[in-house]
Amino acid sequence: MRFGTTTTLTRGVTAAASVSTTERLVFIKKVYSLLALSMLTAAVGAYLGSGPLFLLVAPNMMLFFVLQIGLIFFASFAARKPGINIIALFSFTTVSGLTLGPMLMRVGPTIAAEAFALTAITFVSLSLYVVISKKDFSFMSGFLMAGLIVLVVGGLLNIFFIQSGMMHFVMSGASVLLFSGFILYDTSNILRYYGTDEHVSATLALYLDVLNLFIALLSILGIMSDD
Repeated sequence: MRFGTTTTLTRGVTAAASVSTTERLVFIKKVYSLLALSMLTAAVGAYLGSGPLFLLVAPNMMLFFVLQIGLIFFASFAARKPGINIIALFSFTTVSGLTLGPMLMRVGPTIAAEAFALTAITFVSLSLYVVISKKDFSFMSGFLMAGLIVLVVGGLLNIFFIQSGMMHFVMSGASVLLFSGFILYDTSNILRYYGTDEHVSATLALYLDVLNLFIALLSILGIMSDD
């Protein structure tokens, strides 16, 4: 994943913004086709995690979260290795879907559908805004990194020490704003600074944005339904 670096590409690789319109469209088509397939593999994982594999996943959530982190690094490492990069990407998306399974079981199908619809509307709207406005959102790098650090630290403090439902709600709301910003940032960078062979890295960046936005909305809607 490329974060905060918008000018360094591997020697011989051309940025997507510098190629012909046809080549750029081919690159973008690859990214969004892979993103759609990533969503599909995540959906399969979520089905398994909420059904046949629920008793395996639910008691071992921490283990699966650690596995996800390892697979993110693996997918980043293998991003330019044809064949392996696709396997790494879909392995991560499937495992991320597995970990979503127990959460979806807890909130129920109605809230899950609402969260998915809101995520899709937000992602499409922000992506179209970047494309239509042609703005460069790379200036958001520092703000987003600072926000991510605050969320991670705040989340850990709330899990292990504070354990406040209100703080969890506030953190989820902040996550919606943060990952909406990441969608703007990553979409802008993909169109401008990613190399034409970085379709897997681009897909992974967008998938992480969508996944985290969906989890945040799922959390907010779940809390509201409990109240």
